[in-house]
Amino acid sequence: LTFILPLLFPPFSYSREIITSASEYDYPPFCTTDRDGKAVGFSVDLLRASLDIMDHDFSFHTGTWSEIKNLLEKEDIQALPLVGRTPEREHVFDVTFPYMTLHGAIVVREGTEGIEDISDLSGEKVAVMKGDNAEEFLRRGNYNIEIFTTDTFETALTDLSNGLYKAVILQRLTAVRLINDNSLLNLKITGK
Repeated sequence: LTFILPLLFPPFSYSREIITSASEYDYPPFCTTDRDGKAVGFSVDLLRASLDIMDHDFSFHTGTWSEIKNLLEKEDIQALPLVGRTPEREHVFDVTFPYMTLHGAIVVREGTEGIEDISDLSGEKVAVMKGDNAEEFLRRGNYNIEIFTTDTFETALTDLSNGLYKAVILQRLTAVRLINDNSLLNLKITGK
């Protein structure tokens, strides 16, 4: 009987749908790339596992946040593994339920005193990643801050380390990872 069944029921050709996504180069530990340029990180792994359970294949582009955000806005990709919910994005993206809460941080050079919250940065040069939640937050508020954007937070932190800005604002966990991974020993996280 096992030899007859394949003749009666020809092999079924099943093709899993491919969901297109993207990952940033340096938003550790959530979205980053390995030495081979492959998308990795907690949020990437979570999306891969979710798609696998739903019986979908996936592909990941890699790029800067502003590049991959633009790909989603233009519908050149279908999903991103990590997008913060902001008022500016509500009319553009459909987002899932939150699966984590991230906290912002102010990063300054060692020896910098008197910066504990956003109001202490009034009149100062502050860097953020282009298109990030931090940029949207600063532009939404009336903080009297001179905002500079960079393609990556690694660049922003390196520039801060070299004295180009007074501070960088980003997610706390990402700040810890980038400071440690890049040995930016003259930087510290301060305030709320």
